[in-house]
Amino acid sequence: MGLIILILIIWFRRMFIKLQLERLQLPTNNSLSFQRKLDYVKQAEQGKHVSALLLVVFFIAVGLLLTTYSLFRMEDQLSIVTKRNNQLKDEIYLVKKEQKQLITKMPIKAYPKDGIGLKAYSWEELFSEENREKQYQIESDISTKVSPYFGLSTTLIVLDVPTQTLNIALAGDSGSEDNRKQIKDNIRAFAKEAESISKLTQITFQMNLMSDKEKKKTYSCTFSRENEKESFSLVQEEE
Repeated sequence: MGLIILILIIWFRRMFIKLQLERLQLPTNNSLSFQRKLDYVKQAEQGKHVSALLLVVFFIAVGLLLTTYSLFRMEDQLSIVTKRNNQLKDEIYLVKKEQKQLITKMPIKAYPKDGIGLKAYSWEELFSEENREKQYQIESDISTKVSPYFGLSTTLIVLDVPTQTLNIALAGDSGSEDNRKQIKDNIRAFAKEAESISKLTQITFQMNLMSDKEKKKTYSCTFSRENEKESFSLVQEEE
């Protein structure tokens, strides 16, 4: 910025002097010596113009070199940051993979008698405000809370605004097939707690289970009811 200001100062000064000389009004009867002095001054100023032009070109060249150097430095730094970012992504992936392997090996816990607090969420607001951010927050929170009882899982809340009904779907990896019985008990306990949720009419579960031969099996079931006053009934089960 300072270099640009210096170039502008030099340019404006030279242009001012040039215009002043061009506007100079000479008397018609000026002497020969005066004309020679004037020509000398003009020639001297012309030389200064050339010198100033060379100085400006030098400053511009220096500015371009500094700018080019800065761009190369920024490119190098960007390359370093990109590599570090990729390394962090790889490390996070490995950590998540190890975490998943650790969680899937842990035994499934029994669903708590007092539940996980499903009724405490603002279910009515999901219909009244159409707040997707709040919906994602509830889905993420429920997924975290049910992990000890279903394993790694993802919760999806499906809203049907016209009919004012709500569905909850849970899908994920529940580790060993030895957990099958406990998972079934936990699913029924979850459905029982979810009966307190207004407008919830359907719950769907789909869990991946690993057998002793390391083959993945799927267990799924669906609970449904007509309205919030009824209890949930198991309407579909596949294993």
